[in-house]
Amino acid sequence: MHSAEDPQERKDIEIAKATFGDFKLKLSSDYIVPETQQVNFNKKRQQMVLLEGSIHKLKVDFNTKIQELKVRKMDIIYRAEILNERLGQINTELGTPEELFVPSIDTAVEQPQKLFNITDKEIDEFRKEKVRREQEAIDKAKGKSASKKKKEQ
Repeated sequence: MHSAEDPQERKDIEIAKATFGDFKLKLSSDYIVPETQQVNFNKKRQQMVLLEGSIHKLKVDFNTKIQELKVRKMDIIYRAEILNERLGQINTELGTPEELFVPSIDTAVEQPQKLFNITDKEIDEFRKEKVRREQEAIDKAKGKSASKKKKEQ
């Protein structure tokens, strides 16, 4: 060490030498990967199973939170309806009719699973519509065949 060397630089160099590592060893033919760094099928499979479990837990937690929010929203709407009734009574007593906001839930957006609920009424309507379309197709076919016969005569 010469007298003009900065002690902080010397300290930084020592830290770098201690923490940098010797990458040449990984290129040598006699290098052996430490047990903790070795990767095999069983370790990766176990990691995948753990990740799938974590993903499932996150999904369940998310769905639970959404269900709780839906219940909370229904409670808020119910409370708003009660308050609106009371406000309506007060407004009639005061003689000042006022249109109040009525909260509602758009079931198509809030409950998309109900889109797949099919009632007997909807099935009957579909059958009637199908029969009507088939009858129209038959009538069109008869009309075309009648017009062809007229052209042939």
